[in-house]
Amino acid sequence: MRRGYHSTQRKYFNTMPRSAFLGLVLGYAIGLFLTGLFDLDSYILQFVGIIIGIAIGYWIDDKYFAEKDVPVEEIEEAIEKVEKADEMDDGLSE
Repeated sequence: MRRGYHSTQRKYFNTMPRSAFLGLVLGYAIGLFLTGLFDLDSYILQFVGIIIGIAIGYWIDDKYFAEKDVPVEEIEEAIEKVEKADEMDDGLSE
């Protein structure tokens, strides 16, 4: 993830975004299917599928689910503006 951004997706195992986890599962499934299709005895296609799936999942997370972090100062300014607007509304209603 780029510095100053965060993911809006749910995290699996508190580390992996949802798209990367689904890439892991789908990559393993495709590798398992290809291993059976070609009647191989090694696990190399599963590992390759997992690596490709996770890479694609992280790319999707970075491209579509990254959201820029908001500075604390900007949040405090917005809270102050809302409080001032509430005070003005209270003054008008009296």
